[in-house]
Amino acid sequence: MDIESVRVHQLGPDDWHRFRRIRLLALAEAPYAFGSTLAWARARTDQDWRELLAARTQFLATAGDHDLGTVGAVAESDVAHLISMWVAPEARGTGVADLLVRSVIDWAAATGYLGIQLEVSDGNIAAERLYHRHGFRRTGVAGAISSDDARLEFEMRLTLPARPQTVWRAVDDGPCTLGS
Repeated sequence: MDIESVRVHQLGPDDWHRFRRIRLLALAEAPYAFGSTLAWARARTDQDWRELLAARTQFLATAGDHDLGTVGAVAESDVAHLISMWVAPEARGTGVADLLVRSVIDWAAATGYLGIQLEVSDGNIAAERLYHRHGFRRTGVAGAISSDDARLEFEMRLTLPARPQTVWRAVDDGPCTLGS
C-alpha cells in the first residue's frame, strides 16, 4: 500500500454504516484495546450509530474502497478526547495511524481546543509510541479501563498552541492579531 493513496475523511451521521462496519472489525480484532465490547456494539440500532456519529467527530482512513482505520474525538470542556483509534492489521506500520492522529490534532487546533487527551491501556506499547511521536505525554493519571474491566490504562495529553485572536482596533477599525 502506498501511503500517498490514503485519504482521511470526516464521517457524518449518514455514514453510520461505514463506521459500524469498521468499529465491529476493530472490536473483533483488538478487543483488548477498547473499553467497549463487540457484543455491545452489535446490539446498537441503526439510529444509535447515527446518533453516535452526530455526537462526535470521527475520521476514516481509506485507500480506494478499502477502509484502513478510524479515530474519533469528543469534546470535554476545553480539550478534545481522542477515542476509538484503530488501524487494520495490514495497514499497521505504514503511516495510516499517523495520518489519523494528525487529523484529530489538526481538527482540535482548528476548532480552538487547548489540548487533546486520551487513554492508552497498559502494555499497548505501539499505541503509546504513536501518541508520543505526536507530542502526547503521560499525565500521571492512571486507572481501571472501566468498572467492568480492571485492566490499567494511562492518560496522555497534548497541549495545543494558543490560537491568535483577531480584534478590531478602535483607532482605524483595522484587524490586529494577538498572540502571535
